[in-house]
Amino acid sequence: MQSPTVRSAPLLHQEYDRIAIPEAVPELGIREGDEGVVRRLTYLRNTVFAFVMVTYSTGLPRGWVVVEIKPERKVRSYTTASQ
Repeated sequence: MQSPTVRSAPLLHQEYDRIAIPEAVPELGIREGDEGVVRRLTYLRNTVFAFVMVTYSTGLPRGWVVVEIKPERKVRSYTTASQ
């Protein structure tokens, strides 16, 4: 959700949904149930994919995880975050 306070003013706040990762991704140090922020949703051939950014507790990016949301929840791919 984006909500600028004035049309010509810069964006002050941007909110994204959080989602639990359905499977462990040991290569990124992610455990099942760890949360990430949904940055994009994509619908392709009756399947919904979420592109999820997972961060360390410090806020630094850990990596990206592509999660299949429907018809079932599972990790489809992942990559480390470039720093």
